[in-house]
Amino acid sequence: MKKCPDCGMVIANQAIRCPKCKYTFTSADESTGGGNDSAVVVTPQAAAVSAAATGKSDKVAGIMPMIEVNKDNVDTLYDQLKAAIVKRKTEFDHFIDFLENRTSWLTAPAELKGPLACEKGLLIRSVAVAKQLLRIKDTIMPQLDEESAIIIALFHEVGKVGIEGKPLFIQEETSSLGTTSTLGLSFSSRLSSSSSSSTPTYSINSKLVHMNVGVRSLFLVSQYMLLSDDEAQAISYGSDVELLGGKLSPYTLLLSTALQMQKTIYEDSDVVSGYSFTVINPN
Repeated sequence: MKKCPDCGMVIANQAIRCPKCKYTFTSADESTGGGNDSAVVVTPQAAAVSAAATGKSDKVAGIMPMIEVNKDNVDTLYDQLKAAIVKRKTEFDHFIDFLENRTSWLTAPAELKGPLACEKGLLIRSVAVAKQLLRIKDTIMPQLDEESAIIIALFHEVGKVGIEGKPLFIQEETSSLGTTSTLGLSFSSRLSSSSSSSTPTYSINSKLVHMNVGVRSLFLVSQYMLLSDDEAQAISYGSDVELLGGKLSPYTLLLSTALQMQKTIYEDSDVVSGYSFTVINPN
């Protein structure tokens, strides 16, 4: 636990803002103790992991290239992003444990139709948007918090998992014999038994209480993590910024831009090749 230096309220070590007086903790607070009973120390190993996750390097100048995220490398890139969370590691890890073991987070598609209407589509989209957001942030808004950027990018569409026991996307498998079955994507093991000769299609689970994806995402994240108002707005409205009437926080603006870049450019191979956008496939 730590104390707010302004009002003295005792709050969780992972909190980035005092819920009483709205004091925002800075990196200086963390490094000097700033009211903390135990200051967060970023080890050299964590710093190295963070650099790997964000693509930053002291030896490389300018805008970092976009990394192609696909089924083959998404797990490695996802692990790097998770390891970059240090200040709020405890609550972040609890939420990740819930997502990975009790929802369809690791297997769900990102959409009903399109290039990511496939197994792991949601994870690929989320990791790719995180990469997009970090490269934009580091170029034009480096003062914004890196961990906040990773959190809002990874979880902006997490509502697409549905809730525990009720996935949003239902997989309908049509086998080579023409028979159809419906599978709820609650756990990854239900996909591993799928026949390689089947072509999956998806439908929306009608048993779920209807919510906007952003609202459901905030509903899930806020049960495990204490969010700032900037982070809450970004997660809720990153995909629907028109509802804000132009009153976007910097995080929401960056997330919306990263999401649109990913969906309209980097998920369309014709656009990438036609306009010569730089995309690298990491070793």
